[in-house]
Amino acid sequence: MTVFVVDARGGRAWLSQDATVATALGVQPNDLPSRGWGFVVGAHVYPIRAKKFAVGFGAEMLRIGGSNTVEAETEDGIDGPTVKTKWSHLSPQVSFNFGARDGWSYLTLGLGRSKLTMENEDEPQDDPESAVGTLNYGGGARWFMNKHLAFTVDLRFYSINAQEATTGRIATPKMRLRVFTAGFSVR
Repeated sequence: MTVFVVDARGGRAWLSQDATVATALGVQPNDLPSRGWGFVVGAHVYPIRAKKFAVGFGAEMLRIGGSNTVEAETEDGIDGPTVKTKWSHLSPQVSFNFGARDGWSYLTLGLGRSKLTMENEDEPQDDPESAVGTLNYGGGARWFMNKHLAFTVDLRFYSINAQEATTGRIATPKMRLRVFTAGFSVR
């Protein structure tokens, strides 16, 4: 297996349409964005290696954004507010990798911090003062097309702790989000 890999992936997140958040923003749950788009970058080293197995350590950063504009109730009506979700996450990772030098699958686990903002575009909220704990877990695969470049896919679940309300910010409950990404790795 490889000594190190650097990843850059883009992808889709399935976002929460929580009723308590919708009420706090003055909209219906289905008015909240149900998906977002973004990217993940990361780097991993593999200090423990065997012929078909390796343990990796690294870090990843994720940024996701989504928005939804509430449609007018009548054909000639005015559209309602635009509701936005912004999410950033930073996490150390450990991975268990199975395969060979030119292609392998992995299971990964990380415990990091997230900043999540769900807001009405007309009434922006303050950025979070601090991040909340977030567990992420999932898996993926890398297939090397040549000596240095691989195609990578990844499916991850993120369990984000609740954020309390503060002046200028609504509370968000504990939620679990899914993110599917695809991109390239370099070794």
